[in-house]
Amino acid sequence: MKYTLLTALLLGPLAALQAADTTKPVEPMLTEFKAKLQVTLVKHLNQLIKDDGSVAAMKGKTSEGNGALAFYLMFEVTGEQKFRKAAITLADQVLKDMRATKHGVLPIKEKDKPGGKTIIGGGPPALGAYTSGVAYILHKEGRRNDDLKYIATVLDRYPWSEEGWFASTIDVDTGESKLPMTKPAIINKTAAVAMAAGIVSGYVGEIAPELAASLKRKADKCIYSQIIPAQLEDGFWHYSLLDKDPKDKDVLGYFMLTTKELMDLQKFNPTYREEKLTAAVKKAQAFALKHIAPMTDPNTGTSTSEHATRGTPTHYAIKEDLKRSFQLGLVLIGGGHTEEGIKIMTTALDHFPIGNAGQDGAHAAEPSALILSGF
Repeated sequence: MKYTLLTALLLGPLAALQAADTTKPVEPMLTEFKAKLQVTLVKHLNQLIKDDGSVAAMKGKTSEGNGALAFYLMFEVTGEQKFRKAAITLADQVLKDMRATKHGVLPIKEKDKPGGKTIIGGGPPALGAYTSGVAYILHKEGRRNDDLKYIATVLDRYPWSEEGWFASTIDVDTGESKLPMTKPAIINKTAAVAMAAGIVSGYVGEIAPELAASLKRKADKCIYSQIIPAQLEDGFWHYSLLDKDPKDKDVLGYFMLTTKELMDLQKFNPTYREEKLTAAVKKAQAFALKHIAPMTDPNTGTSTSEHATRGTPTHYAIKEDLKRSFQLGLVLIGGGHTEEGIKIMTTALDHFPIGNAGQDGAHAAEPSALILSGF
């Protein structure tokens, strides 16, 4: 009786996308899928570890941070000490790179400021990814209080507006925002820093209470005063917190990233698993099911959302943008839209960039590890 009830509850949200003759229960499907996912991910991670136990050089602005988190989550799933060692090695490298900069923000690329000045820019979403991932590892390992306080300090000093948003990009040499802080930030970027601030606040609560309180206040202001109120009735978030999406941007891709960041916050800091944020995340996941899943391989549909711009693909093809499939699979499975998420992720697994030490590998490994670690 209990199993039948659980199956019915899991299948409920999937009715719109299920074929009429589908009879296979979701739970066995999820177990089978996770087994395949784990085999693939373990193979990938093993290829990143050299014969002497060292880790391959990671390439890209998020690969070390995302790679470190994927390794550590898989250590927790499998108990493999080599994955733990690899995770710590990458986390220490990220910390070393951060400390080698003036403000702890890793450089990404040249950016043009208004007025023609060129700067070396850095910041979210990469900043949110590597600080939160490394902080999780340090927190779990213990005896790394100084490093945790350093990460918390970097986040607390990152440019912030009392209106409720973080800077989208800064000059890594001066620490100043590329744009005036009176301008609302891009949503996925401010959500990324809020995510990291919220997560890290939970890790430093006992070792640096004032720092923890400052991070929590900023994260809460950003999420509850800006991000949640900016959500539309259909669950969508605009690229710029406003209704003026740039026409050359893939706004659905940035929407998925924002949703994932809020899911990460809830996963790694339980205090955010409360009704208001949960309701907003569920609305976003339902939007993804209705408007993004049908236009993503192996589905053959095209974009139906009124929010799509000319920069949004009419269809997400795996060969053109593999990371969107892994990102979407995580959003769907995390939202309980299990069958559709499994369908998309299973197709993506056939194209998993096994052994890739760059961004492609990181964008596949991190959401895969998150799914295996459970939402």
